Amino acid sequence: MHVYETRAQFDAELSSVKKWMRVGQALDIAPTLLQDVAYSIGDSLTYWWDRTSALSTPDMVGTRRYLSVVAPIDGEAHVVVAPKADLAPTRAYSDLDDRERFEAADVKPVVVPAGGILVVDEQEAFRILPDQDVAAVMVRVTIEGYSFPNK
Repeated sequence: MHVYETRAQFDAELSSVKKWMRVGQALDIAPTLLQDVAYSIGDSLTYWWDRTSALSTPDMVGTRRYLSVVAPIDGEAHVVVAPKADLAPTRAYSDLDDRERFEAADVKPVVVPAGGILVVDEQEAFRILPDQDVAAVMVRVTIEGYSFPNK
């Protein structure tokens, strides 16, 4: 999990890599598009925006082929993130939707500020909490290629 307090921090670390530049493009354009409609940029990412109450799930969600990015627009979002290895599965991995589900963990939420960006790694599962009903962009970006320099 990586939390960037601002878009400037995100851009300073990752904007020289094409897939992360595309994430920036998605974050810029998403609020101008239809709510709860998925879009894509190239073949490396899909994105959409909605209220966090609609993006929340009762269980935690993990993926294997994509990193998950959560970027609140008009307020802070609370997101629970935990290693998948520490969680009890509730639904096996499905290659059709690249998701596996886990029991919700009793973990202290990460607070992502408005304008901030949370990147959830493929070894982790996450759940957006519905307690702060704010607009947020959700991006799924392929794990192929450049990831994080400290990994």
